[in-house]
Amino acid sequence: MNIEFRKPNKYDGKDIATWRYEGIYSFYDNDKTKEKQQWALNIHNEKDTFVMYNEENKLIGNCCFYFDDDNVKFNFGVQMRPDLTGKGMGDEVLKFILKFAKENYKFNEIYLLVAKFNKRAIKLYSNLGFEILEEFIWNVNGEETEFIEMKRFL
Repeated sequence: MNIEFRKPNKYDGKDIATWRYEGIYSFYDNDKTKEKQQWALNIHNEKDTFVMYNEENKLIGNCCFYFDDDNVKFNFGVQMRPDLTGKGMGDEVLKFILKFAKENYKFNEIYLLVAKFNKRAIKLYSNLGFEILEEFIWNVNGEETEFIEMKRFL
C-alpha cells in the first residue's frame, strides 16, 4: 500500500460529510451534529489537515495535526472511510501517518485522544508503541464520553 497525503478540496469534504459508521462507531458519524457536518464540508479550510488517497486514487481517510491549547503537546487525529475500518489496514495506515508527521513537523513525541469504547483503535495504537497517559470524560456531540489520552515517542 502507498498513501498520498493531499490538502483536501470541497469534493473531499462533500464525501467525508456523508461518512457513517456501524454500531457503537456511529459516535464518529460526520453527520451526527450540524457542527461536525460543517467541519467535514469545510475540511478544505482546516489548517494542517490532509486527506489520504491510495495508489488507486481513492480517498481512504483524513488526518490532522495540531498543538494543544497550551501549545505544548503535538497531537493528531485520524478518520478512515467507514467501509475500510476493521479490515486490518490500520497498522499500515498509521505507520504512513507517523512517517508523514515526522517528515513534515518537528516534534519528539506525539499524542492522540481516543474514545475508551474504541478497543480496536486502542489495541492498534498500543501495538505501535503508544502508551496510555490518562482517562477523562469529555462532552462530544452533546454526549459525556470517556476518552483516553495516549503518547508515543518518535
